[in-house]
Amino acid sequence: MFRKLFGSGKTVLTDISRWNEIGREVATHDCTELEAFHQGKSKEPKLSQDTRDPAMAEAVLQRVIALNREGRGHEARGKFDPAHAPFIAKLEKGGRGLTCCAVLGPEDYLVQQGTTYQDNTTWRVEGRRVTEIPDVSTFSWSRNRKFFAVAHRDGSFAVGSQFGDPKAEQIPAIPGSAFVPKDLPDDFVAKFAVPADRHAYSRISVSDDGTKVLLCDEERGVMLLIKAKSEWQSSLLFPSVELGVEEQMREFWEDDDYFTPFFDMIHAALSPDGNYVALGTQDDGHHLLSLTEDGQFSFFAHLGHLSEYPHNGCFSDDSRFVALNSCHFYNGVTFTSELNAVRGLTTEPYEHHVEQRILNDYLRVYASSFLPDNMANQKDGAFLLAGSGFAACVSPDGKLLWELGFGSSAGAVDVCQSTGRVLIASYSGMLHILDPSQKQSPAIFSGYNVPKEIGRWVFWDRLESPIVW
Repeated sequence: MFRKLFGSGKTVLTDISRWNEIGREVATHDCTELEAFHQGKSKEPKLSQDTRDPAMAEAVLQRVIALNREGRGHEARGKFDPAHAPFIAKLEKGGRGLTCCAVLGPEDYLVQQGTTYQDNTTWRVEGRRVTEIPDVSTFSWSRNRKFFAVAHRDGSFAVGSQFGDPKAEQIPAIPGSAFVPKDLPDDFVAKFAVPADRHAYSRISVSDDGTKVLLCDEERGVMLLIKAKSEWQSSLLFPSVELGVEEQMREFWEDDDYFTPFFDMIHAALSPDGNYVALGTQDDGHHLLSLTEDGQFSFFAHLGHLSEYPHNGCFSDDSRFVALNSCHFYNGVTFTSELNAVRGLTTEPYEHHVEQRILNDYLRVYASSFLPDNMANQKDGAFLLAGSGFAACVSPDGKLLWELGFGSSAGAVDVCQSTGRVLIASYSGMLHILDPSQKQSPAIFSGYNVPKEIGRWVFWDRLESPIVW
C-alpha cells in the first residue's frame, strides 16, 4: 500500500502498509510493561518508541481526510489505527488545542478549540455532522447533568436544563471591579490594580441544584454566583483577605506601583452539592472552603501540597471526597481526602498526613472528573485524572482501575453516565471518545486495562474542517 506525496517538483512514494503493525507492536509492548509495573512485578516500565515517521503519518492522514471528504470517515478507523506520536513534529509547529468538552447526548458533543488567550472556536459534533457554534466562551454540566451553564463572549452567562435551553436563566457579566476584595484596608484598596472587564474563564462549575456557579478566571480570580430567591448575586472568593492577599501585598507591593495578585496556575472546583470549594494557585494551596446558602465562605481546611505547585482539584459525585493535585514540571502527586475527616485541619507542604491518601504519584493533572459506581465498576466510583500524555482512573481508596496513554496534555474531560461515554479533549487537537465498559482491542494505546476508544475527532487549523477517525 503506497501513497504519493508531491512536493519540490518530486514524486515520493511513502510505504504505509505497516502503519497498523508498527503501532500495535509498540502499544502491545508498552501495555505489557505497564501491567508489570502497576502489578508490582517491575520497578520501572521500559516503554518503546514509535518509529512511524512524519512522512508516513502525513500519507495516512491524507487517506483519512479523503475518506472524510467522501462521507466515509467512519471507515477510517477500520483501515488505519489513529495515533498521536507520529504527528508530533507537525503539532509542534503550533495550533489551537482543545480546552473544554461536553457530552450532550448519544453521538452529540460540544468541544472548544483555543485557550482564553487565543481566538477560540466552539464546535458541535452531531453524528457525522460538525457545525461551528457562535457566542460561546466556555461551558459545563452540573455533575448530575440537570443543569448546563454557558459563558458567552461578552462575559454574561446562561444556566438552563440543557445546552441551548430557550428558558435558560440569564446572568449579566461580572465587571472587573467586582474582583477587588471589599475587606482590604483603604490604603491597600487604592493601590490594588482594578482588573479589566475582559474575562478569561478557564473553568466554570455548576452545583447539582443549579443555584451556584463557580467561575475561575485566569486573570481576575475566583467568583461564586449564587441564586438567592429569584436573583443572582456574586461573592468573591479569591483574592481575599481570608486567603492571604493582604499579606501578599505587604510583601510584594512596590510603593510606586499598583498591585496585582498572583494568579499563576489558578484553579478552582465546586462540590456537586454546592457546599465546598477547592482552590489554589502555584503560590498557595490547597484551600478548602465551606459555603453557606447565601454564598459566604469560611475556612474548612488547608492541606499541604505534596509536590511543588498546587495545580488541580476535583470532588467526587457524592461530595464526600476531594482529590488535589500538585505538580513539578510535567510530573505531580495527587492525593484524596474524605471531607469529614479533614474539617479544620491544616497540614504543611510535603508533610504527608494520614488523611492524605495518594492516588497517583506521577501525573501533573490538567483536567479531572469522576466516574460513578456503574461506570467505574467500583463501589465508591473513581476519579479520572488526565495529565500530560496519560489519564488514570483511580478509586478513592487508591486502586488503579485503568490507564490510557493518549499522547498529549489534557485540556478537559467529561463523564456522562446516561450515554456511558468519557471524553478527553487534548492540546493535540484530538477529542477522544471512550467507552470504559469495554477493553481496547487491538492494542493501539499504551496503558493498563485500557478502555475502548470508540471514536476520535481531529480539530486542526490546517484541515478544511474537523475530521473523524
